Amino acid sequence: MSDTGIVTEWIDIDVDGAVMSAYLAHPEAPGDYPGVIVGHEIYGQHESVLAAAERLASLGVTVLVPDLFYRTEPRAGLDWTPEGRERGLELLRTLNRVGVVADIAACIDELKRRDATSVGMVGFSAGGHVAYYAATQLPLNVLAAFYPGWLTNTDIPLSTPEPTIELTEGITGRVILFFGGEDPLIDAAARAELEKTLSDNGIEHELVVYEDAPHGFVYPGRDWYRPEAAEDAWSRLVGLLRE
Repeated sequence: MSDTGIVTEWIDIDVDGAVMSAYLAHPEAPGDYPGVIVGHEIYGQHESVLAAAERLASLGVTVLVPDLFYRTEPRAGLDWTPEGRERGLELLRTLNRVGVVADIAACIDELKRRDATSVGMVGFSAGGHVAYYAATQLPLNVLAAFYPGWLTNTDIPLSTPEPTIELTEGITGRVILFFGGEDPLIDAAARAELEKTLSDNGIEHELVVYEDAPHGFVYPGRDWYRPEAAEDAWSRLVGLLRE
């Protein structure tokens, strides 16, 4: 993969008769490219996640950003404000496991229809949890999750009836997880539990912790952006996708 011109568009994906919108970004030049599904944060299809998709596409990847909240609030793009966060958490609590599997399975089918050479998933925060759960249920060759929350507890519907971490044995692809050491939402105990569970299940993985980084460190334009950690994480992610 190398930097290349890209094409972007909004497409509709059928999910059991319902219409889910998705942002598609792919290299302009014809060719065989890996496919990646991107799981967005609680802020929905915010411009920040679309920019991340475009960055991946410019490296030689066909990327889909599905609207995970389409059943309740289609094309939500919430502000980084207390009000936006509260609404995003409300929308997150509308997600359930049956719906998530249907949505990601439909994305896999769409990428295969576009001749993706493989399909992986990258998720950010809540979208990281979606990616982790999807990888336990569906054939994803790569799982990359940035600061995924709630994996070790049952605080959201998506992590019930048992914590999502308990389904780890279903993961068949390679895993890389990124965390901030100053993230109060995912503490050292939770990270250690994830490390042990992945190891105990013999899953090829890497768990990367940036000790001075908070939650959400990867996106520019926010007070909690940490450029050095973000760029290191990007380089590791690209390295994994290139393998």
